[in-house]
Order: sequence, then C-alpha cells, then structure tokens
Amino acid sequence: MDGNCSTCDEGINMKTAKKIIVGFALGLAAHGAMATPVTVGGVTWDPAYQLDFSSASVQIQQFIGNDGAVSGFGFISTMNGANQASFCPGCELTFKFGNFTRWKEEGSQTYYKGGTLDIFVNTGVTFINPNDVTSMNAGNTGIGTLWLSLQGREIDGSSMMGSVNFRNPPNIAGLGQLDAVGGLARAWFDTNRQAGGADLAFSTSYTQPFPGQGMRHMGGTGNFFGATFQHVPEPGSLAIFGLGLAGLVASRRKRH
Repeated sequence: MDGNCSTCDEGINMKTAKKIIVGFALGLAAHGAMATPVTVGGVTWDPAYQLDFSSASVQIQQFIGNDGAVSGFGFISTMNGANQASFCPGCELTFKFGNFTRWKEEGSQTYYKGGTLDIFVNTGVTFINPNDVTSMNAGNTGIGTLWLSLQGREIDGSSMMGSVNFRNPPNIAGLGQLDAVGGLARAWFDTNRQAGGADLAFSTSYTQPFPGQGMRHMGGTGNFFGATFQHVPEPGSLAIFGLGLAGLVASRRKRH
C-alpha cells in the first residue's frame, strides 16, 4: 500500500461527504415531518393532531327569526383534543353567527343560503360558565379580537341544512360548510379541503328549548371539522450547507 496515496485520501473524503449528505437528507425529511404546535393570537393547536382540525362547543344558543333566518352565539370548549385552559390559557374563544336565510323546505328539512360565523379571542372577564348555557348572552360573546371570520359556502344552492324532530322536547340538527375569509388565523384555515372546496364543516344539535320559546330559542352543542396547514419552518442554513456538499461531490466526480 502506498503511504503517500492522495487518491486514497480523496476517496475517504468522498465517502465521508456522501455519508454527511445522506444524513442531512434524512434529517431534513424528519424535520419536514414534524409539525410543531401553532399559536395565533394566544390560541394554540397542533396541526399534526390525527383529526386536525376538530373543535367542539358544549354550549350554543340559537334563535330562529320570524322570517326563518338563523342566528346565535356560542363558546368553544375544545380544540384538537385540548380543553379550553390548554389551547387558550388566559383567554376565551366565543363566536357569533347569523344571516343564514331560509331558502326552501322539503319535508322536515330546511335549506339555508348565505350565513356568517365570526370567532373572537378575548382576554377580559366574561363570566361565562362553559357548563351553563344560560351564562352566555349577546353581550359577553363575540367580543375581543377577531380570530377567524367565516362565510357560508353554498353547495347545490345551500350553505346549511337543518332538520327538525317534533318530539317533546324537540330536536333541531344542522349541517353546513364555511369558508375562511378573515381574522388572525385565516391563513391557517383557508385550505379548501372540505366538500365543495369549503374550509370548514360544522354540525349542531339543539335539544333544550328556553321556557316559552319553543324552537325559536334553543340551547345545544356543535362541532367544527376541517384541516389546517402544517407550516414547517425553513431549514435555512442547513439547506445551504447540504447544497454545498452536493456541489463538492459533483466537482470531485468531474475531476476523477
């Protein structure tokens, strides 16, 4: 063996460089696969959650006007498996909805057009009890900073479908779809991944009429479903370093 073999050193260097590049590629792939929790306006959720995005409201009040239009307000109690104290420490998420106008009726089903739903994050005191639907009102919901603004997405002419079961007590169920159009978190929810290109789908169920109001004013629950973007931080200097090594290997191959 030649103790002064320069090509041997170059071969070793080439092998080392190749190993580094392979390791870099694997590390970069792992880096891209790990989505970290996101915080927007004090609200934190994990886009890597298996059912991302899912959120529940244990308390909603709904009103049906004389013209059949639907409106109301609610409190968001869970987000991607985390409770309110975890996903919004020191704050609350409440929402208001309205402008869902009656379009047509078919049997026990009513179809609606339009509609808006705005979610707000608030750090002030509201005295809302998540376990008591009567603790909410028009004055302590929908206040603070606009976190996400949504509009009804019409599919086959309808943005929401409601069905009524005239038992005692009665039950009203709703299904619909929404588009993200504004608010602090819009960029994360504007994904077009739901039916008809909508960003979020929702379902509601109302089983508790307020005294003397019948179905015109009821308490219930609801859920939001969707998918949020998994924004992964750029690897920055790691990528530049990897490209530099790739160029080094390529130049050595040309010379030999």
